Amino acid sequence: MSAPVEVQRTDHTGTIWFAAAIVAVAVFAGSIILSGWRPADLAPGGTVAWWIGFALAALGVAGIGYAGCPIYWGNVEVAHWQKSVAIRAGLVLFLVGSVTLVVAMLAG
Repeated sequence: MSAPVEVQRTDHTGTIWFAAAIVAVAVFAGSIILSGWRPADLAPGGTVAWWIGFALAALGVAGIGYAGCPIYWGNVEVAHWQKSVAIRAGLVLFLVGSVTLVVAMLAG
């Protein structure tokens, strides 16, 4: 695919991934907030792991959001490279952060 077509595809799929990530975060955060659970309830190492997972997941959501944003910094080739990296890194960070959060909660 050409760079312009790939950038349009990334804009579209990035928007869908961003919406899915926001829904996942809302369901997860809403359930733990309503249950009264707090990160401070974990052991000290678990609390640190939970906050690291939180930071990774937040960076991942930011990367996914950037990939879905139709604003380009430079020409189409530069946008193609930036959005390709942003969507891939964002998804990986979001998944790694989410798994870290859940493992810290289950281990705690």
